[in-house]
Amino acid sequence: MASKILVVDDDPKWLRVASLYLHARDYQVETALSGDDALRKVSESLPDVVIADIGMPGMDGYDLCSRLRRDPKTRTLPFIFLTARDQDQDRIKARKIGSDDYLTKPCPLERLTQSVETVLDRIETARSMPLDRIGLSGRIEDVDLLDLIQTLEMEQRTGALVLSHGERTGTLYFKDGGIVQADIQSPKREEPLFVLLGWKTGRFLFLPDAALEQTPVTASMANLLFQDLRTLEEHERASLKNGTGGQGATGSGPAQSNQPAQAGDDPARPVQTRLEEIARKLRSRQPPTAGSPIVQIRILVAGVARSGAGELIQHLLQDLSRSRWVAVGIEETWDQYKTEVGRVRISRDAVLHLIAIRTEKRFWPVWEQCLPSALGVLLLVDPASRAALDHARAFLKARSTLAPALPIQAILPLHASPLELPGLRSSDLSVGSLDDPAARLNVLDHLILQWLGAN
Repeated sequence: MASKILVVDDDPKWLRVASLYLHARDYQVETALSGDDALRKVSESLPDVVIADIGMPGMDGYDLCSRLRRDPKTRTLPFIFLTARDQDQDRIKARKIGSDDYLTKPCPLERLTQSVETVLDRIETARSMPLDRIGLSGRIEDVDLLDLIQTLEMEQRTGALVLSHGERTGTLYFKDGGIVQADIQSPKREEPLFVLLGWKTGRFLFLPDAALEQTPVTASMANLLFQDLRTLEEHERASLKNGTGGQGATGSGPAQSNQPAQAGDDPARPVQTRLEEIARKLRSRQPPTAGSPIVQIRILVAGVARSGAGELIQHLLQDLSRSRWVAVGIEETWDQYKTEVGRVRISRDAVLHLIAIRTEKRFWPVWEQCLPSALGVLLLVDPASRAALDHARAFLKARSTLAPALPIQAILPLHASPLELPGLRSSDLSVGSLDDPAARLNVLDHLILQWLGAN
């Protein structure tokens, strides 16, 4: 089906020329002579792209763009300015209030078509973006943005941290851990970085490897990504309420058998049962609230760079998704799931978060943030690497300061020699291959039993 374009300009001759040209290129074209007329037509039939002049009687192009960005129904609508104004201050203002492109008259019609095709491609890219392209996502109120930025810096990440706060969106572009560009799209004119750091509520997501030159995150694209995330979360919640996500288990905890699942059993079932018990315990400690917030169970998967922490998260998600759990991104094949944060629904109102963190000593600020709120740690240790072993010992010493009661299960590779690690007993060490599902689930089960035994 042909894309529909709404062209807004107070010059009837220009509207006629643009309409004929775009129509000849298989677009459906609607026209409006003013901002008010454009709003009415958008409400009657939503276009795929809006092209608008700035200087028009009554509502000008700036006001039109701002109005569309404020309305949740049109927040993701691509918007292109086509105007005779060629001043930098106009370009900056247009960008800040959320335009996707800015063209000046006289504009070659081929350039106009190129702009339309580009913004449509970006929106299609956002719509079809697989979940594994979104590395981290969540609510701004649940994190400290400075800590999040510092984590991306220390991990030397490249990509785009996209933020949403009410009608405003903003993007911080990182290259090898450094911020190279701060961009804000808002109906208000604001200075980007300091405003973004001041946002205390809203949503965030990180797009690995997104570069400003190749994938500029415009307001419409950012809003669409957040809209898709919310839709996915609502779909999950509805599926769980309809019984897709499994019911809570009755009678579970440390008194149950901690033997590995027998052949023929669901190997993930013992782990699931005990996690459901943890969720009930955590829920009972929360003050009653009207919103019945989701219980978040955080387990850290810790190791040095290239230790296999991300792969272990992928494997565990694959193991657990074979049971009757619902996971964010279940529409994607797990082989393609490359994010270092995995989320699995374990019941109607509880989510297991598996979070990869680094054990190199320079990541102490990350440990300060993550360890106190975690349920436990799966620690990957390679005794053959002296550096990795030193980092693991430093991590364990930090745990004794930051979260001394935090359960830890250390995982050593096959055929590793026995060793002593500070604060760990022999029962806290497991030897096995990360490729063995039974070994992975057994280690996770031991960690959960540690927590249940202490709580």
